[in-house]
Amino acid sequence: MTHSDFRSRARRSVALVLVALIGLSACGLNEPPPPCPPAAVPKPLGAGTTFTPGGGQDLTEVQYSTQITGIQLTCDYGDAGVELEVGVRIVAERGPADRDRVAKISYFVAVEQGVGNITAKQVYDLSLPFEGNKRRVGTIEVLDVFVPRPPDGNFAALQILGGLQLTPEQLEYNQRIVTPRN
Repeated sequence: MTHSDFRSRARRSVALVLVALIGLSACGLNEPPPPCPPAAVPKPLGAGTTFTPGGGQDLTEVQYSTQITGIQLTCDYGDAGVELEVGVRIVAERGPADRDRVAKISYFVAVEQGVGNITAKQVYDLSLPFEGNKRRVGTIEVLDVFVPRPPDGNFAALQILGGLQLTPEQLEYNQRIVTPRN
């Protein structure tokens, strides 16, 4: 091996080491993004029953019952905050008092930053028709939600909540049937 061959190989080796070091230093820049925030449906707001107006609250007066069966999130973190695609699964079941063949549902998606601290909430309206002989229908509503970066930059306390926007009577009914009085 000549002196010039040795120098040429040494240059290539140094170049390869530099390329490898540059590649390794970039690994720190491409850390995986944090996971999507958790999503939850508060228990008393996950289901609702709509009764005939002016009627009672027994089975024969049920127009339809609705339920949020799940929330799915995909997220994309950026410098300004996080873009969320929120999928809300909603199911409605027709009751014996239904005459309109459509469930009119109000539901919400909210952002909670720390327990009990709701920083944003949006209510949505949905009509689910009971077509043909269907007694049960469902859909997945897909919503785009942007959450700005918190002042401290920490998304750890962030949670996405979804639920039915119940009337006071529906909420009282839910609380009564979940925890019956003795």
